[in-house]
Amino acid sequence: MLEGLSPKTKARPCATQALINSLDDKDKKILIDALNNSQIWSSSALSKALKERGIVIADHSITKHRNKICVCSRD
Repeated sequence: MLEGLSPKTKARPCATQALINSLDDKDKKILIDALNNSQIWSSSALSKALKERGIVIADHSITKHRNKICVCSRD
C-alpha cells in the first residue's frame, strides 16, 4: 500500500528567492539586508527602488517572502 512513498519535492522558488538566486554575492547581500529590514524598506518602496534599477518584482511577492508564506516556504 505504501510502496513508492516519498516526500514531495519543493516547487520552484518564489519570485523573490529566484531574484536573490540570480544576483552576484555583493548584490545578494544588499537585497537580503533590505528584505530583513522592513522598518526602513517597506515592500512597496523596495519594489519601486528595484524597478528603478530595471528589476521588476511585485511588492506582494516581497511581502509573501518576508512573511514566509510564499511557495518556497511551504512544506
